[in-house]
Amino acid sequence: MAKPSILLAEIESGKQGDVISTGAEYVLDDAEDNGTIMKGSRRSLGFRRSAIIVPSGNPAGIKSLDDLCQKGVQIGIATDGCLRGVWDDVASKARLTDQIRRNITHHADSCGSVMALINTKKVDAIFGWSAFQFIWPDTCQAVELPRDLQVFRSTVAAVVTYTRDAKLAGDLVEYLASSDAREIYTSYGWIRQ
Repeated sequence: MAKPSILLAEIESGKQGDVISTGAEYVLDDAEDNGTIMKGSRRSLGFRRSAIIVPSGNPAGIKSLDDLCQKGVQIGIATDGCLRGVWDDVASKARLTDQIRRNITHHADSCGSVMALINTKKVDAIFGWSAFQFIWPDTCQAVELPRDLQVFRSTVAAVVTYTRDAKLAGDLVEYLASSDAREIYTSYGWIRQ
């Protein structure tokens, strides 16, 4: 999984593509403003909620945000992509920003890269999406956050301006937003609208 900014740059430089899907609406805001995606074509496919993601078996015994503040805990965060800023949003709501920041030992540039920190056991925990436990069930588990501390983000799809068949691309986006497709997203931990 590459950073969305790289994918968008490739679409813009190559002037090709039909549909793009990203893990956060803000990723496509600039793409819409600069004409990379068609205005009005964006559709939310469902939402994910933030969670603390730990390696399978939870070797560090992380059960809450307070545990992330303990000396020696190593935390990974994403500095780009759909998880950008999620750690700060969650930690700020809990008023634990300074305590958690002290234990951030690894920065990653995308969802896949931050999850690799768990898969390779380089950290005790990351800030991620509860859906990760469905995508990587053999290597991680989610520690749920209290509802008032959770961050929700929409997965979104849109038609790329450079498509050769706007109707077909639009039909795909509509299918991805349909009840049938949402059943698939729901089975992997996304929350329906």
